[in-house]
Amino acid sequence: MAQSEGRGDTRVESQSTGALLDPATRPTWRSSVVAAVIALLVFGLCIWQVVVRGPFIAWDWQFHYYVDSHHPVGWEKAFLDIVASITGERMFTIPMVGGTALYVARKQGGPGSLRNLLTRRPVLAVLAGLATIALIGYSTKFGLGRTGPHHNMDVLHAGGQAFPSGHAANTFFTGFFILCLLFTQNGLFPSVSRLRKMIPVVAVIVMIAGALMSWLDYHWLSDIPGGWLLGFIACMVALSVLRAPRREREPAPATPGTPAPPA
Repeated sequence: MAQSEGRGDTRVESQSTGALLDPATRPTWRSSVVAAVIALLVFGLCIWQVVVRGPFIAWDWQFHYYVDSHHPVGWEKAFLDIVASITGERMFTIPMVGGTALYVARKQGGPGSLRNLLTRRPVLAVLAGLATIALIGYSTKFGLGRTGPHHNMDVLHAGGQAFPSGHAANTFFTGFFILCLLFTQNGLFPSVSRLRKMIPVVAVIVMIAGALMSWLDYHWLSDIPGGWLLGFIACMVALSVLRAPRREREPAPATPGTPAPPA
């Protein structure tokens, strides 16, 4: 399968046949907004389940008891802590996705000052995604105040910040939006086949990072899918910014005495 670039337009190969996708058949910013709204409604349902102690959190204590009796120690725990930090801590994930956005912005728009790079679409999209995680994530964390499993109690409004898992959200957003910046139709190397090959790789990393946060007893089991859902919402918000239609620049007015270009 191949990709084709026309004058001022890039067509992306089809997922199944290798046929080229015309702009009219591509996903638009509206589809990303709809996906974000649906995911936000599901996220609200998860919050309600945490509040009413519904089936969504039914396995939390059972998994916590299992983890307590099989908890890693020594060098194994130290190694897993490092892996969990690299894949989910903001001090690692923000440079990853932010650096990719700056690289893509420079390659797509050419060299420019740092201020100019920071106002380009890939960087603005990443900032929108990070702001979404911060706004929704911290509002939920402080609003619920859920204690973590290492306290050996599951209590709301007790100053905890367990739900949702920020690590899981950061890993999901970082991994999948880097793919969007590189391989979607608005990315640096538009290719559906490359995107499809890389999605399972990122999905495995996301699942391992989320599992570690629960296995190391930092989060309840239900906190992890809550974090993934938040990361998905952030991805859709950022993708909406990346896909938003660009305003055409009006031609500069002709100076006096300069003949107008032919119509």
